[in-house]
Amino acid sequence: MVNIAQREIAAYNAAMPRELVWIDQPRFRGWGCSECAWVFNPSNPPTGEDFNAMVRNFESQRDKEFASHRCSKHPRQSKPTQGRNG
Repeated sequence: MVNIAQREIAAYNAAMPRELVWIDQPRFRGWGCSECAWVFNPSNPPTGEDFNAMVRNFESQRDKEFASHRCSKHPRQSKPTQGRNG
């Protein structure tokens, strides 16, 4: 897995598949896509008979949602450019 804070993002293409990455930013800490703005936001707390089952269920839900998301539906916001005076 890649830490997005340590990686420069390039445009997505088939030669460079997207990856599930850990995002550590001031307003969000969690899993997301390396190529778009999709982030994993579980709708419910993990369930399971024990801790290991809860972890497996969480990872399964995360992986299914990551695999099924479409990057085109989660475009990254472009950074505003500063205008030049003069």
